[in-house]
Formats: sequence, C-alpha cells, structure tokens
Amino acid sequence: MVVRPNRNKGLANVVALIMVLIVVLTLVVPFLFFYLSNQSSKEVSTAIVNNYHYLRGLQVKQITTGHPAIYYNSSVIILQYTNGTFTPPANLTITDIMYLNQQGVWVSIPLNYPIVVSTGESLNLPSYTNGRPIIIVTSLGNIFFLTPGSSIGPFALAGAKGGVEILTQISNSSLTLGVSTNISTNIYGKWENFTTPVAFPNTTGTFEVKVPEYVYYENSKGQIITGVFRNWYVIGATLNSTNSQGVKVTLQGRTAVLIANYTPLLAYAKLKIQTNFPGNITVSIDGKTYTVSNGQTITVPAGFVNVTVLTLQANYTGYESEGIIQHYEYSSIQYQGKTINTYSALIFIPPSTTEVLDISYINDYNYYKVNIEGYNYVYCLQIGNNLYQYDNSYWIIGGNYTFAPIGQFNGYTTYGAVKVVFCYSNGTTDTYNFPNLPGYVIINQPMTIEVYYGTELYWQPLQ
Repeated sequence: MVVRPNRNKGLANVVALIMVLIVVLTLVVPFLFFYLSNQSSKEVSTAIVNNYHYLRGLQVKQITTGHPAIYYNSSVIILQYTNGTFTPPANLTITDIMYLNQQGVWVSIPLNYPIVVSTGESLNLPSYTNGRPIIIVTSLGNIFFLTPGSSIGPFALAGAKGGVEILTQISNSSLTLGVSTNISTNIYGKWENFTTPVAFPNTTGTFEVKVPEYVYYENSKGQIITGVFRNWYVIGATLNSTNSQGVKVTLQGRTAVLIANYTPLLAYAKLKIQTNFPGNITVSIDGKTYTVSNGQTITVPAGFVNVTVLTLQANYTGYESEGIIQHYEYSSIQYQGKTINTYSALIFIPPSTTEVLDISYINDYNYYKVNIEGYNYVYCLQIGNNLYQYDNSYWIIGGNYTFAPIGQFNGYTTYGAVKVVFCYSNGTTDTYNFPNLPGYVIINQPMTIEVYYGTELYWQPLQ
C-alpha cells in the first residue's frame, strides 16, 4: 500500500507563515519609522539649539566689534557700522527698548517694533527718557545696557566709553523692587554722596563704593518694605567682595552695572510710647492702629516704619468732677534725639531692640464749668459773643470775655442788673454794685456768676 502526502496540510502551513510575516511587518515597519523619525527630530532640535546659541554669541561679537556699534547720547540711539570685517553687514533686530524711570523700574519705550537695522541710522527717544539708562533687547535674546554718553563697540565720538550704573533693589523669590537710596563713592577721587540709580563715566581703574545696611520701599498704599543688604550683582567689572556693603571696584573700560541686592527684613522690635497726654492716644505704626497710654510698649515690625499720630487734639476729662476739662493739641515727636514737628514721619527701628518714641502735646486751653444764677432776672447774660440762660451750668473756654447782663426798658424805667457777684473755686469772691458793674470777666477756674436784677434808672418825661 502506497501512502500519499497530504498536500492540503502543507499548503495551510505556507499560508499561515505568510500571515505571520504580514502581521510582523505591519507592527515593525511603523515602529522603525517612528524611531528613525524621532531620532531625526532630536538631532534637528539639538542642531537648532546649538545654532541659536551660536548666533546669539555671534551677535554679541558683531556689536562689540562695530557691526553695528551702538552709541546713546541721552536722547538718541545712534547705530553705525564702523567695522568692515563682516561682509555683508549683519542685520540687528531690536524687539524692545526700555528705560529706567525715576522710581527704579524698567519701562518699555513705545516704538514700532521690531526695528530691523541693516545700515547706520538714529532712533529718537521720547523726551521723558532723556538722561535715563536704557537697555536694548534683540530678537536673539541679547540685552545691551547703556547709560547717557556711553557706547558698545568702536564708535567715532571721542571719549565714548561704557558707563558705570549703580542700582539698589529689594528682591525675593516672587518680586524685585528697584529702590532709591544714598550711597557714597570716591569714583571722582574724593568721597561724595549720590542717590541711586546713578550713572558715571567708565574709565579703566578702581574706586570704592559703600551702600547702607538697610533700604526701604513705600508702595502706593503707604506700606513700607524694608530691605537688609545681602550681596552684589556685577556685570562688566570685578569686586574684591560680593558680600560687603563697602567694596573695591575694578573697571575694565566697558559698560559696568553694579546692583546692591537687598532682601526683605522680617524681624520685629519693641517700641515704647511715652506721652505727656494724661489719657490714651491713637497712633498708626506701619499701617496698623494702636491705642496706647504713657509708658506702654508695643511689638512692631523692625526696619523703616511709617509713624502717624492720629490723635491730633483731645479733651482730658479726668478733672471733670472738679469743673475742669483740659484740651491738648499735638506738638511733636521725639525719636533717637531728633524732634519731628510733623504728625507723620518715617523712622528706623533696629531689629531686636526696644526704642522709645516720645509724643508731645500742649495743653493749649481748658474748659471751666461756670454756673450762672439770676435773681429777679428778666432776660439772659451775654459773655463774649454768646448768650447764656440763667440758672444753668456751662463749659466755657478759659479767657477774658466782655460781660453784659441784659436788661429791659419799658419807657419809664430801666430794669437791669444792680449787683454782680463772682464766686471762684479757690474760695475768693468779687462783688460789684450798680453803677460800677464789670464790663468783662476773667474765666480761669470753675466759678459761679450771680446777677441780681432791680430798677436801675427812672425816666421822667419832660412836661
């Protein structure tokens, strides 16, 4: 018996193998394509990044060698191609120009950006930027800093060199505030004081500069932020230290920027309030209101704080039962040996100390209780410009007043005061009888005024 091979089974195996190959190719080919494409994309991205860094560095080299050179004369930016090394001339695209305003904040100058520079030209700046430092931002992310009369790159004007700008700022992780403060420097040979931000000509050499330990910033709400010195940031020069308030600066004949960096002061201190006002007064310390009495000590933020006396005048009623109310008016503040005559002042409270703030008042006048009694009276009593009803008590400011009991005339007789008695709180008494009645009264203590009425004059008609 002859066994014949099963041709149908062999054909099935071949078909199955072909199907497996198709599935494998369906999965592998797209993966290989994705892998190769991804590798190619990474290589392109790396090339783009490397090219960007190269172009950015090349732009700095071009400008510092005069392609184009930049000169700033306080109101105009002049761009000139002063070096023929690069052929053809390289374009410069400016995306923003900013100036440092009086508050130490960089503000964009509204121009028609982007500005593409391919030949020499001049850019006129608004008048409000005159004399202020500027920065030029390019499309490649380079930032060029200039002060009035300074240049970057070889420029034809004699003596045009990079400037020295000294700035002060308060910064932390969330904000940076440009602040103005007084500094001392011998950049001109002798020690002088200047207010930041300040710019100087840059000549190769050395000088020293000192900044204060503390600075402050006051926002639009009147809140004070105190900064304590931390370190220096420096561009275009070298310092003998970056952590000292006073440093020695070595210039390199090009643009230099020195930034004294401060961080917010978060410490507290004790402030003892002394006052000659016998009651409580209200003061505002750094925007917080306190009601205090003489000798009271409060905890306040350390550093620069705004002190405002809110009680500018007040009555003290501690002697009211004795017939006296004292009136006080604010006079001055005494702090650390200085007298401040305004009711609001900026003072500095060192951290972790107890300082004394003395608030002075003047007892400018008193109210005195005056009892006015009338006997057989017909009207009222005039003291000064005011009329007072009899058998009442009044609080009257101490002083000298005109005195006139009001009477009546009925056509035949004058019915008026015939006797006046002033009884003072010190136990003394003054008595006056008609016609020698007083024309004024001195009120300088609690008192009682007694007025007796009767017929002063008879009138006889003519026959």
